[in-house]
Amino acid sequence: VRTIITGSIYDLHFNPDLWGPVDPHIFYPERFATKRHPLAWVPFGAGPRNCVGMRFALLEIKELLVRLLKIYSIVDCGEQTHNSIKELTETFVIFPKKIIVRLQRRDEDTQ
Repeated sequence: VRTIITGSIYDLHFNPDLWGPVDPHIFYPERFATKRHPLAWVPFGAGPRNCVGMRFALLEIKELLVRLLKIYSIVDCGEQTHNSIKELTETFVIFPKKIIVRLQRRDEDTQ
């Protein structure tokens, strides 16, 4: 008999026993400062059959951030909102909905 058994990545990534004491559904980046089990966070899978593009994806996101931050500063807009911002109800990325920022060209910082 061939049976495929999989674990729920969502349940793993939001398990309060692994990601507490702050509620895992609350945006709290400091939680990643604590050393955890190496398989507590597996966005690319694990083991010999994990995502073949993992290293490339991590390198690309670092390159993108470096290029972006060389040109722009990230400025907090506070309570300001913008009509063109739409909250996504279904997405593959988990993010805080209430932080609104804008990119400001670095050459404008000095003016």
